[in-house]
Amino acid sequence: MSATAFVPVIEGFWIRNFKVLKQIAVGSSFQQSMVIDGGTDLGPYELTPLTTFIGPSGSGKTTLLDAFAFLSDCLLSGADEAVSKRGGFDEIYCRNGNGPISVGIVYRACAEPRPLTYAVSINKKPNSTGVFVETEAIVYRSNYSATPTQPILLFQNGDKNIRHVLPWNGVKLMDIEAIKRTDNRHLALTELGKFDDLPDVPQLKRHLEDFHFSCYTPDNATGLIPALVKQPRKDSLHAEFKRMKERHKFEFPNILDVIAGRMPDIEKITYDVTDSGRIILRFKKTGEKKPYYAHEIGEGVLRQFSHFLLLEDPMPVPLIGIEEPAAYMDEAQVESFAVRLRNYVNEIGGSQFLITTNQISLIDQFDPTEVWMLYRDTGGDIKTERALDELSFRGVDMNKVGPYWYSDYIYRNKTEQNQ
Repeated sequence: MSATAFVPVIEGFWIRNFKVLKQIAVGSSFQQSMVIDGGTDLGPYELTPLTTFIGPSGSGKTTLLDAFAFLSDCLLSGADEAVSKRGGFDEIYCRNGNGPISVGIVYRACAEPRPLTYAVSINKKPNSTGVFVETEAIVYRSNYSATPTQPILLFQNGDKNIRHVLPWNGVKLMDIEAIKRTDNRHLALTELGKFDDLPDVPQLKRHLEDFHFSCYTPDNATGLIPALVKQPRKDSLHAEFKRMKERHKFEFPNILDVIAGRMPDIEKITYDVTDSGRIILRFKKTGEKKPYYAHEIGEGVLRQFSHFLLLEDPMPVPLIGIEEPAAYMDEAQVESFAVRLRNYVNEIGGSQFLITTNQISLIDQFDPTEVWMLYRDTGGDIKTERALDELSFRGVDMNKVGPYWYSDYIYRNKTEQNQ
């Protein structure tokens, strides 16, 4: 795998009792033994700025991204509203779950060896449709296993509006009192992000709060049609286009030229704005005189344009989830997207990407260390495994693996087994 410039990154996470995800742990989650019954053989593989999740339909890929969107919504508007907008606690609680819904994040804000873990659990109030934040904790981890890990911050909430706080070294009394006064339907992390006692915490808060969930859909027939940006921003590509145009007035024409230069067979991208504010987008293909309007161009082109608009934003958000980015793309489009994505994560100040896909041609573009496979075990529970471990299990010599590692060694094997 090529070396990447350091950016603040989520190195690992776990999710429990959220929709179809009863309990999974991904990456360098040092508390895996606490959240996975019976322990695990997974090593502490730290996630990089680019992580891809693959698996059959119903294996929890979209749910995994929505767990981050859920956490973002909890920060922005409170746990009660985040749960309500998803249909209520019973709708998002795992059918065979036990205990509260919980999410844990291992986060490294800078290159120095001191990542932190943020863990939160949310439960239903007794005899009520409402929810409350049951526990919250922040733990700093040492790189030395002999050093014990101690929580420096712990919030233990009751089902009533009472917040108990375990003080940490150097905490200001006024900060503690401010946290105690917050409603237990809201995350204490929201308040912590305002203080300077723990400098990494505001960065973590922004990383999660600004999570950008991008999912292509042709449902919106107005504006640019092609894309819907899900939680926490409920905007179409039309709105995202207008936002970038207004935010980067002087750079925007050049941004469109850069995007056109990265898209196969596209020579120029232009637009007009109607009196009603609607964007009329046009794509001029190489060698053709007449441009195509958005409704005339193929879905693969629109989908690719949607992704490149995110990738060329001069003020990117720190965490971006993209669902099935390569659907309807041809091989040239997939390759150009993958190349740009790879270059992007190698740049200083870029974003971290969580991608879900089943597109074989796109999976082959990633490194086996960046790909995690979601599957159901014999009991029906969803588990995760790193693709590199699957190749090792199959006895594949990694020194001889070519550019089509997934299609040659994993997909082909599964296909043969199903025949």
